[in-house]
Amino acid sequence: MRLVVIASVLTIGFACQAAAQTAPAPSADAVTATRSEMRELIEAVQATAKASRENVDHARVVPDLLYQILTKLDKIEDKLDKVETTLKETQASASRKR
Repeated sequence: MRLVVIASVLTIGFACQAAAQTAPAPSADAVTATRSEMRELIEAVQATAKASRENVDHARVVPDLLYQILTKLDKIEDKLDKVETTLKETQASASRKR
């Protein structure tokens, strides 16, 4: 989750700086990107967005699962405490009868 937030802040920071810069004058030897290169860049951006989305979904689900596991462990611990208390009472009453 922290990684996503840090990446978002950096991306926004760089985007703001890039937007604030003036466009350089086109030079005679400027490199133009072909359609296939642009398509590859778009696919890479889409893959990055998908990975980021999955990371966010994972970050949302994991705490819920941990909370459910901890809740179940608390219930089991309470039941074990009850069983332990019952056993102690049973053993105490059995030793008194002897």
